[in-house]
Amino acid sequence: MNITVENDILCAVIDTHGAELTGLRRQGGQEELIWTADKEYWGRHAPMLFPIVGKVWDGKYKVGDKTYSLPQHGFARDREFKVLCHDKDSIVLCLESDEQSLKVYPYKFRLEATYRLEDNTLVVEWRIKNPGSEPMYYQIGAHPGFNYRDFHKDDPIHGYFRLTQGEEPISRLIIGQLTEDGYRSDSAGMMELDSDAMLPLTPGLFANDALVLEEHQIDQVILYDKDCNPYIAVQTDDATVWGLWSPPAKNAPFVCIEPWMGRCDYQGYDGDISGRDYINRLEAGKTSGFSFRISAI
Repeated sequence: MNITVENDILCAVIDTHGAELTGLRRQGGQEELIWTADKEYWGRHAPMLFPIVGKVWDGKYKVGDKTYSLPQHGFARDREFKVLCHDKDSIVLCLESDEQSLKVYPYKFRLEATYRLEDNTLVVEWRIKNPGSEPMYYQIGAHPGFNYRDFHKDDPIHGYFRLTQGEEPISRLIIGQLTEDGYRSDSAGMMELDSDAMLPLTPGLFANDALVLEEHQIDQVILYDKDCNPYIAVQTDDATVWGLWSPPAKNAPFVCIEPWMGRCDYQGYDGDISGRDYINRLEAGKTSGFSFRISAI
């Protein structure tokens, strides 16, 4: 079920299935900012990634002496959330562990998703509670897709990114390399941006899948159109890793800006979940959070 929240500037649509943002536009405007989920390219809009980000090795992971299976990015994006409250400019949804989830993820949890409009910004707050008696391990992340403005398939450049840390633009990126199967390899590369610290979004930029930025290199990504006008900004201090992605070899009309508290496994990792890279530990009875902001510039 799609539910609308709005203020004087923006209108957002959230689907209770997956607590997924499916639309964001300016009031009175026709430009849709969120990807339309055309299955020819990618059939989602902005899924929530929980309780893992990316893949566990060979689809399996260990908790103590037991082995469990999880699909890429976990299961929250495919579950129905309950609406806790809905005002004109905000909504709060909830997903709790149940018999089905405990078969693949042996931790009790309560996951609340709040979407709130503040002026020209959609504030997204996800809170994770551990109601169990033992520590739980989890990852969480966002995967919003944004439409390119005035997209034409034959354009050599569809837009630009400017990546910043605080007020400072980043001109050099360390890129974590992925294998063909979508696991973290042992390699990393360096990317130098142009003199204006702008990263051109070309059809071939994502030929080797996502650009993975680890170790909190950035805290904001601004998306510009091909005429160098900014129109979307994604900002958070919570993401230790960011993914930048568009479907490889499809020259798709959108790009994803993905802040994460987590990352896929290294190829061949078969240790306990507690030893996964960028894993988060939440003590019994405690609550943790992850928030980010999407602004229409």
